[in-house]
Amino acid sequence: MLGIHKPLGLITLSAVTLHPLLIFISERLQGYSTPFGFLKLVGLTSLLLLWVTAGSAMLFSRVRMRYESWLGIHRIGYLILPLAFFHSFFMGTALRQGFLRAFWLTLFLCFAAILAARIKRHYFLKRNPLKVSAIRQVTHDSWSIDLKGDHAGYLPGQFMFLKLKTKGLLSDSHPFTISSSPTNKDLSILAKSVGDFTSTLSQTEPSDQAYADMPYGLFSFLNHDADRYVFIAGGIGITPFLSMLRFMRDKKIRKEVILLWANRHERDIAFRPELEKMTSEISSFKPVYVLSRQADWAGEKGRLDMEKLMRHVGDFKEGEFFICGPPKMMSDLERLLRTLGVTKGRIHTERFNLR
Repeated sequence: MLGIHKPLGLITLSAVTLHPLLIFISERLQGYSTPFGFLKLVGLTSLLLLWVTAGSAMLFSRVRMRYESWLGIHRIGYLILPLAFFHSFFMGTALRQGFLRAFWLTLFLCFAAILAARIKRHYFLKRNPLKVSAIRQVTHDSWSIDLKGDHAGYLPGQFMFLKLKTKGLLSDSHPFTISSSPTNKDLSILAKSVGDFTSTLSQTEPSDQAYADMPYGLFSFLNHDADRYVFIAGGIGITPFLSMLRFMRDKKIRKEVILLWANRHERDIAFRPELEKMTSEISSFKPVYVLSRQADWAGEKGRLDMEKLMRHVGDFKEGEFFICGPPKMMSDLERLLRTLGVTKGRIHTERFNLR
């Protein structure tokens, strides 16, 4: 959906911008102009708001905009659509009759239904908060947070939108992959401090309230049955695989699993004792750690390249491949796997980026 959303956003922005421009040119060529009234003002306002929203998305990485700011600006969309509907429905004549009228009203009703569902969901979550039961630092820059309370069921590897209420202040909604197994009654997340909201997680305390909108995503081995799985993680991209491996262990699922996990230093390897113990709990589980910036590391060093893939994976004709990590790493690994004969349908990715 996010992949479709981005190009459709650009198409919509272009079409809506061309709309008044073409009308202006047409009127000038015919030697007249319609007066600038209230309905035109409504249309111009919705166009300007659309440019603000789209502009923030396009310039996000260049101006280093905070996630919370980007999210707040994107919420303007809830105002843009009613304004655009009001302008187009009452100013033009094409939408006042026949099929187009019914189509336009149907679209508006769909928007109203989605908005009502989101409002209902918001108040449901507000009435059913979770509680932070534990928070612990697992590496020098990552934290694990446990949550207690009733929540929706989920598949291992899925994610949620989480709000935390710390010191009386409620945070914006942030996406986090669930690192716990569905076999566990409680929820857990593993978050790395990267300078935004995540840098404040250490201030979270037991008994703080939390609100989890879940589950989302299709990144789960349960959606792709196979006898062999290759999990490839980069940094904090280990989180969905923690959930999947914990589920396999708890359910005693007998599958061949290879985990290739790329980090910078040995200190970045979270839950290493647990992963090592899993080698005796999960049939044919093999973890491989690849460190790029630790010269005295006895294991694999450097980048996760074709040579390392061939050495540890071996057979690329069978099995399902899951990748989660930094965007460039994921793109490079997808190309490598395709070169090694892995079909596109057997490569599954999860990108930690909603923008």
